[in-house]
Amino acid sequence: MTQTTHTYRTGKYFSVGGRVMGWIASAIGLMMVLNGGVAGWVIVPMGIITLLTYTFVEFDLQHMTYREGVQVLGLKLGKKLPLAGIDFLFLNKNSYSKMAESRGSMTHFNTELFDGFVKLSDGVKLHLLQMGSKAPAMQQLQAVAKDLETNVHDFTERVY
Repeated sequence: MTQTTHTYRTGKYFSVGGRVMGWIASAIGLMMVLNGGVAGWVIVPMGIITLLTYTFVEFDLQHMTYREGVQVLGLKLGKKLPLAGIDFLFLNKNSYSKMAESRGSMTHFNTELFDGFVKLSDGVKLHLLQMGSKAPAMQQLQAVAKDLETNVHDFTERVY
């Protein structure tokens, strides 16, 4: 029997700063608990929640639905939408630049990342992954394409 529901984690819900703040709050809460404070029991789970919260995309091929959402401690939140069909998966190469300034200097950082998407028949594009190198990104997209029974296009060279 083939699996009809496929779920893919697309990233972490909280930023790095949010996760660090969650862990700091958890450490403070743990100190409060060790000192006999009851309020610490409310604060401690924040680090756990920030660590175990992800964004995801889920495809149900039997009922022809999909959803994008947030997974909190294993509980999936997100509205199911009708799936008209899956056209293909594709990989793009995107350049990102950041500028860091201080009083005496300015530095420019350029980064190339590979973004994987799924294109649905109704024109919707869903983001699946983002990686720093092409080979592992393409390998992951090939695995998703096998699950969804579709093909992968490589748009990284931007040759039309």
